[in-house]
Amino acid sequence: MSDWRSVAASWVTRNRSKLVHALRMTASTLATFALAEVLDLPQGFWAVITALIVTQSNVGGSLKAALDRFVGSLVGVAYGGAITMLIPHTDGLARAAALLAAVAPLSYLAAKSAGFRIAPITAIIVLLGSAGASLGPLSFATDRMLEVGLGCIVGILVSLLVVPARASRSVLDTAAEAARLMAEQLEALAVADDASQAVMNRLVVRTRQALTRLETLVGEAARERRSRLADMPDPDPLLRTLMRLRHDVVMLRRAVGEPRQDIADRDVCPDWTPVAAAGASTLRGLADALATGQPPDRSTALADALAGYRAGIDRTRAERRTRDMPTDWLWRMFGTGFALEQFRRNLDDLVERTADFAAHR
Repeated sequence: MSDWRSVAASWVTRNRSKLVHALRMTASTLATFALAEVLDLPQGFWAVITALIVTQSNVGGSLKAALDRFVGSLVGVAYGGAITMLIPHTDGLARAAALLAAVAPLSYLAAKSAGFRIAPITAIIVLLGSAGASLGPLSFATDRMLEVGLGCIVGILVSLLVVPARASRSVLDTAAEAARLMAEQLEALAVADDASQAVMNRLVVRTRQALTRLETLVGEAARERRSRLADMPDPDPLLRTLMRLRHDVVMLRRAVGEPRQDIADRDVCPDWTPVAAAGASTLRGLADALATGQPPDRSTALADALAGYRAGIDRTRAERRTRDMPTDWLWRMFGTGFALEQFRRNLDDLVERTADFAAHR
């Protein structure tokens, strides 16, 4: 019995965010259905569907979904109602002409902005729906906006009141995840064998996915800040810094290239792996600081390791050993140094961004 309990507890821990999201969606659906019944809305299912769509995994996402849903529905209802009154559509050909006039402009608007995706759908419902024909365009449009507005309000309230999740908190957790993944990339790159290359390919994909999620969360956190639901520092500089660090790791991966098997004396080129190890350690420390809200450790280990690498390059040049070095290895040596220097600068910037969040908390 204890084994089953531990397995169940572990599963709940791993899936906590998904379970909470499901709870909020269920609560918003049931609450909207009850209110629609009490208010005797003619098509209460639109309010229920809207509440389900609006209830996102965090408050910022719910605000965006509510705004897109309400504005898109409002535009679709207004334009669809106008087409319904201006273009008679009693037969098939007339209906096709009215449908073309209603859908084409709104589809173009939806293509320009994803927030208007619901507008052409709403216009079609107003134009061809049986309820619109029986109630009339104005009454149908009024009922439709009341239902959508009710669903938006309930969805936002449930997101705020039922186990609320802030996008601003998720921003820091996702940023910490991206930093750890880049640290693992540096460690795999320093090994440079077939097994580490396979690991590297997976890490590259996971890092890109984490930064994509982070970009979405930064937009949602910005809406929370504009709505006075969060007062954290602007997370956009944090995203830009992590993007630059990812680019530095890509440049380093290209500069390092294959393991140096074509040079008889393996000590000709300075060893850059201590710099990678120091960078990975610094990234892990910053990831922990972001996740826990602690001030970052301002260690000089990375700067010291990079200074040692630059000193090694200077010795190689002073001893004129670069004259016998293949051209591709000259590029690798100096390109690696440039990539590591850029990485250090951007990592210093990440230290400052982490300190900003720690000071705020």
